[in-house]
Amino acid sequence: MWLLIACAAIAAAALLVNGATLRFGFVSWDDSRYVTENPWIRGWSWQNLHHIFTKPYFVSYMPLQLVSYVLDYSLWGLRPFGYHLQQILLHALSSVLAFVLVRRLFGRFWVAFIAGVLFAVHPSHVESVAWVSARKDVLSAAFLFPSVIFYLLARGDRSLRTGPYLASIAFFTLAVLSKVNVVVMPVFLLLVDWTALRLPRGGTRWWLQVLGTKIPYGGIGLAVMVVNWIVEVKTNKEYAREPLRYLVLKGHATWDYLGILAGIHRQNPIYDTPPIHLDPISVAVRLLGLLLLPAMVWWGFRVRNRVLALGAGWMFVMLLPAMFFPVPTYVADRYLYHASLGFCWLLAAGVLGAGARIPQPKLRAAAVALVTAAVASFFAMRTVRYNQVWANSESLWSYTIQASADFRAFNNLARVRMEQNRWEDAERLFKLGARQPNVTSWDGLTVVYYKTSRYPEALEMNDKAFAMHAKKGEVDPIEEADLYYKRGSVLLGLNRVPESIQAFEKSLAINPAHGDARRMLEAARQAAGR
Repeated sequence: MWLLIACAAIAAAALLVNGATLRFGFVSWDDSRYVTENPWIRGWSWQNLHHIFTKPYFVSYMPLQLVSYVLDYSLWGLRPFGYHLQQILLHALSSVLAFVLVRRLFGRFWVAFIAGVLFAVHPSHVESVAWVSARKDVLSAAFLFPSVIFYLLARGDRSLRTGPYLASIAFFTLAVLSKVNVVVMPVFLLLVDWTALRLPRGGTRWWLQVLGTKIPYGGIGLAVMVVNWIVEVKTNKEYAREPLRYLVLKGHATWDYLGILAGIHRQNPIYDTPPIHLDPISVAVRLLGLLLLPAMVWWGFRVRNRVLALGAGWMFVMLLPAMFFPVPTYVADRYLYHASLGFCWLLAAGVLGAGARIPQPKLRAAAVALVTAAVASFFAMRTVRYNQVWANSESLWSYTIQASADFRAFNNLARVRMEQNRWEDAERLFKLGARQPNVTSWDGLTVVYYKTSRYPEALEMNDKAFAMHAKKGEVDPIEEADLYYKRGSVLLGLNRVPESIQAFEKSLAINPAHGDARRMLEAARQAAGR
């Protein structure tokens, strides 16, 4: 009975603090690519499913994320309510599973319950819950947590039980097909083995148990990881080619992540990369950030504090992809969705440990309840407040540009202004975005000038967009086809009809599915005939 009540309370907390997202729309940050303009999610046809499972989509291979959108589309069409509903239901499920996982791991009901509540309301999860394109986070957690739970059920002190072990591998496979970052989970299982396996360490049976039982996870994870490594975008910034600067930056990111988890860091959809200082003090402080969690793991094992060792270990392992894969994003809240569970159970254990110092049982229980309520309320208020940022594209990007100079924020807010026919504002924002090298700002200015009949300026901006596209050093046929389409439209506006026809034909040669280019090509040919 108490378990059911605890699960219901945790699920209710997750639904309550995130319920406002049901009124939210889609935002102009990947939602069009994944949902509104994605032809492969529109029905359970063999063609759609075959494409989803056999081809990477939008520089990644995470087919179950797309399958979840197919389910949404079959139920709701393109109404955002249904997509947000699945998002918060998955988060509520993951929060309950987090409770089950921690209870199974340590056998301590109140540590697990407090950790589950904190996980349900934690503000670092807003991005993963409120943003439809971040479905991969909540979906993968709903598979990853059962994988760990089944492994814990399978793990004996000398051997593994076959049924739960196979179930763990199956859920791990589903988790990896939802988000590749979770491939690191078997490293945490090694820490579990270190504390649970009762065999002489260093012997043959020990290594067969510890490493041999991780081979299926490794094989599955490696296959999916290789596909994603090939298609995913890596950062091309200079620091990624300089090991010391890279480690210093990642150490800085670790401190930022800890600040976000503690609720003291201002959250932002885009975190700008900070300046990298290589003076001795700065290097030492930043590198200390990289060493902090491994040091906590070591200390936890040394003092026989299993909660500390595995909590810090879970955080470190789940942050490994964000810390050591050269992702183009410096820091992102979504990278904390899985890692935050370790923080939550450490915080829960800390609250209970502090309460244990109070000798009177009733006073101890009251103090623990009061502190837990205060921390949970603090997290919940931050979650409710930050959720509103993700309500729509205008609120998202208006908030982002207050703390970020990233061109994406200016470009996306400029697109909102274009939809509102506020052309001067759109022009100003695209020019601000163009301070950083990117195609989108110049492409956006092309559209602004075209829509306001300033065709010579539009053609100049299109030239700059093409030049920036060439400098990228990577082929993006969809982008190139769209640039030719816009060039043809501008040339048609200038009454340079033969050139516009050539541009439209180039666009269609690159991307035959470009419907706007085909329509404008027909219009240009009719103009040539007249």
